[in-house]
Amino acid sequence: MKKFYQSRKSQRVVAVSVIGNKIPLYGGGASLSTPSGATPLPVPLKLNFKLRSRAYVLGKVVKPKFYKTIDCLLTLHPQKMNAAISLKNCTYT
Repeated sequence: MKKFYQSRKSQRVVAVSVIGNKIPLYGGGASLSTPSGATPLPVPLKLNFKLRSRAYVLGKVVKPKFYKTIDCLLTLHPQKMNAAISLKNCTYT
């Protein structure tokens, strides 16, 4: 994300896409495809990450940092692998 200026008492919403490539599922990959051709079952997935941001106050003299931890419980459906996943049941701490 590019740097931007924002006045002190304003708010901004930024939409981002989280993309994973070759993420190990640790035992869940066997249920994504079946040799018999049966419909595979959904795989539960827990996604947790930390969002870090920094602001410059008084130029670069004061640089407060802000951290927010996000935990999400997701379910990967094999029929919907290329569709966006809703993150409604996430906890933000």
